[in-house]
Amino acid sequence: MITTSIAISIVYTLFAILAFVAGYRAVRHSGKALTLYALVSMVLRMLSAVLVVIVFLIVVKDKSFRMTFIITFAVFYLLMLVFDVWFYIRSQKKLI
Repeated sequence: MITTSIAISIVYTLFAILAFVAGYRAVRHSGKALTLYALVSMVLRMLSAVLVVIVFLIVVKDKSFRMTFIITFAVFYLLMLVFDVWFYIRSQKKLI
């Protein structure tokens, strides 16, 4: 149970980070575009995370497994959010 939750969370996190880095490379030299990109990417990541959780809740019927997944996924999501904020702050300091 927990391994499935961790695996799904890791795959989601890796895809989200790869998408963030690919988009960042496209706009890294423009300060205004970088700010807009960071906002848009965080919103899209949040919406996709909600979609993943909803699909999981529809597919899986076991309530204890659902709770395990939600907690595991939330931890990975928060860690990814901390990484994004740190990355964005570091990028803004380089532009100044």
